[in-house]
Amino acid sequence: MEQEVVTSRSQDVQLAVSELCSKLKRDLSSYNAVFFMAAINYDFASLSAALQEKFPKAQIIGSSTAGEITPQGFTENSVVLTTMYSPETRVSAVLVENGSKYPVSCKTQIEQALSNAGIRCNDRDSHKDAFAIAFINGVFNAEETILTNFYSIIKNDNFKLAGGTAGFTGNTAKTFVCCNGKTTQDGAAMMFVKTRAKFDIRQEDIFNPTGKTFFVGSSDPVNRVINSLDGKTPKAAYAQKLGVSESQAEGMTFENPFGRFLNGAEHIAALAGFTPDGKITTFARVVPNSTLELMHIGDPLQKADETCRLIRENVPNPKFVLLMTCITRTVAFANMGISSKIIDKYNAVFPTFAGFSCYGEQLGRIHCNQTLVALAIGD
Repeated sequence: MEQEVVTSRSQDVQLAVSELCSKLKRDLSSYNAVFFMAAINYDFASLSAALQEKFPKAQIIGSSTAGEITPQGFTENSVVLTTMYSPETRVSAVLVENGSKYPVSCKTQIEQALSNAGIRCNDRDSHKDAFAIAFINGVFNAEETILTNFYSIIKNDNFKLAGGTAGFTGNTAKTFVCCNGKTTQDGAAMMFVKTRAKFDIRQEDIFNPTGKTFFVGSSDPVNRVINSLDGKTPKAAYAQKLGVSESQAEGMTFENPFGRFLNGAEHIAALAGFTPDGKITTFARVVPNSTLELMHIGDPLQKADETCRLIRENVPNPKFVLLMTCITRTVAFANMGISSKIIDKYNAVFPTFAGFSCYGEQLGRIHCNQTLVALAIGD
């Protein structure tokens, strides 16, 4: 298993693609898979098509970003391309279109892509030597729908999936994902990987539980709106638990997200904001008649050390690393002045890595926010 990571800041698609390809060490026909992450100001349809021409034998997926990640640091307005070379590994990609309305319409294509990678549906052992990578469009709140559809097809809840929601910068809410030369703004690009190499997929959560909980009396999961908490207006209940005024609470949402109890563990649901009538909007679904816990930020550097240690315990010799981190973390690390320290920790344990700042993260069938999802593949 070998990984290369190359970057370009050229805004001209053809020049950027030429620069990226010129930096790669192997013949372009030798790579199994290509992943690219690019700023929203690139012409994604042209970028995807140009890369497809350069790598006709590779499976390719790409995503728009809210920032890019390389061993040189967190950056913006660039395109990052990372390759996978492994003769012992099989890969196959598929584009899920109309993901917010008709994800099931791509059932046959998903089944075929799984088969092309040598992965059998309804195989209780499929997770032992295979996994999925997913880049899912933002804006349409379709992450949970797409994940549910996929797991209804694979029929193995232990099958690992590492995903990131495509990001964007600026005020125009649009995202793109690409697969083998095709682009969509409502769906997902998925890569299925079957390998004899060791691999590790995990999520890093930098928040700690406070012991303060809320009961969700009413919510709209599809539109991700909480209508009542503890029988009160959500904003008032949230501020009360924090011990601050409602106006003060508006500036404390990043440090104090919600923890949802799913499958025996807590998963973060970030607060998107407050409506004029005091409801809370979130970046992940919250169901009615459930319990939320108020979380509080911990030490990100300590958490990064723990994540790197756990990855190295499972994959002692990492060869390919893909990172998908929430944009809120990227912004917070910059505000805390620790961005370079986070990158230094990754550089200390990984030969190379690539990734992007996203608008949500997926681990298996769970979609959440303000976390890091890391994929590491070894020998």
